[in-house]
Parts: sequence; structure tokens; C-alpha cells
Amino acid sequence: MGEAWDGELAVPEDCVAWCREQDYGVSVCDDMAPVDLDWWNRRLERHAIPTRIVGRDADGAPTDHGIGYLRRADLTVDLHADTVTGHGSPELGVLYRAAAWLSGHPHRDRRRTFPDVGTAARPGHDVDAITTALAACRHAPWQAIPDAAPRRRWSGWPQTPGVGPTVVSLYCWATHHTDSAAYGVVRPQLLDQHTVASLIHLGWTEDPVAAKFTWARYTRYCHLLHTWAAHADVSAELIEMWLSTRWRERGAHHHRSRTGWL
Repeated sequence: MGEAWDGELAVPEDCVAWCREQDYGVSVCDDMAPVDLDWWNRRLERHAIPTRIVGRDADGAPTDHGIGYLRRADLTVDLHADTVTGHGSPELGVLYRAAAWLSGHPHRDRRRTFPDVGTAARPGHDVDAITTALAACRHAPWQAIPDAAPRRRWSGWPQTPGVGPTVVSLYCWATHHTDSAAYGVVRPQLLDQHTVASLIHLGWTEDPVAAKFTWARYTRYCHLLHTWAAHADVSAELIEMWLSTRWRERGAHHHRSRTGWL
């Protein structure tokens, strides 16, 4: 059933209509999550991880304390710039902003767990494994990331201690992101459990558990989102957001039907 079936799975018309009503800059780049910066930064210090999360306060000023706000666009940075974050490792900065954004976002899987990326190693080298893997995740072409990684899991994903596929997928999105919809270019997309559940409901024949996706399955997922985006003449990020939104709406409808609340 593989790729041939993917090609037969047509983008729903209501998805096309919804996506065409959205503005990429507002819906995607400005998609915002509140983050408890104290919670994250205390744990970064405790685990001696060389980065610190900086968000914006309610007035838009940079802050690394209290409740701050991260836009999805804040995850995308130039890793070669000298002023990426001003705090330690650029790669780890992107990774932990991605993890914090996911945990704080009201419409994403909100399990707030701290990914401890350190490994047993000689002093000063306990994050070498994760930074090496993250460097491989910036590989181009991105579909060949497993070949660029010095170590990989049985599933094909790079060996990223303490970090699962969803956070890694968002890291890959951030480091391969462009400033526009960039139609026609297949890029890594956020691997969201709600999105996968919607695809399965619409007829996609794959493993329904995002955390169990192999790298090959993940690349199929990205290609499917981009195939739908090409047919709809919109960005793949908007397709993914519609699928996630559809899952929430179906869940809310089911809850109302079961409880009688309208």
C-alpha cells in the first residue's frame, strides 16, 4: 500500500478552503506559545546544558524569566551567526526552544517533560552526542540525514539522547525552514500525533502512533503533506495545521455528542 496509496489520497476540499484563507506569516510564523521560562532555564542550569531560553514578555521585550512567549518563527535561526541567542550552543538553543514551544502550545501535545540530552562522558563532553546528531540533522538533502549521522537508531532516526521524533522533527523544520511558503520544495515538517490521527481517519494506511514512525515513514509523511500542498497551492505547514485543527474539532464534537453539551 505504500507510496502509490499516498498518491491516491486526495486533499479534502475543506482543507483547501481553510488553508487558502490563512496568511502564512500570521498562521505559521506568528503561531505563539506561552512558556514558563523559569521552569525551563532552571533545569537547563541544573543539567549543565549550555543554552538558555529567551522569549518575549507581554510588551514584546526579550526576557528569560517568568512567562515568556515564543513564536514558531523564533525557532528558526542562522546557526552560523555569532548572535544566534547569545547563550551557549546554537544547536541546543534551537532544540530546547522547539521543546519548550511544543510543551507550551495550547493546540499541541502538551506533555511538559524536560529532555535531558546529556550522556555519560568525560567532563565537558556530555552533550557531544546530541550536538553531533543535531549537526547531522542540518544535512542537505535532508532525506539523507540518517546517512550523515554517525549513529542512528533501528528506526533510521539519528541517535538523539533524551529527545524523541516529534521534537527532532520540529528541529529539522526550524533548521531547514525558509521565510516563505516555498512551494514545490519538500522540507521536514512537524510530526504531530494529532495530525497523524487525522490522516489515518482520512484513509492514510500507516502506523497511527507518531512516536513509532521510522525515518522512512516520516519522509513519506512529509512528502504527503507537500503533495497536498502542491494540489491546493498552499504551504505544507498550513496543511499540517489544518489536520491538527481537524483532530481537535472532531474530538470536541465527540465530547459534545457524548455529554449532551452544545
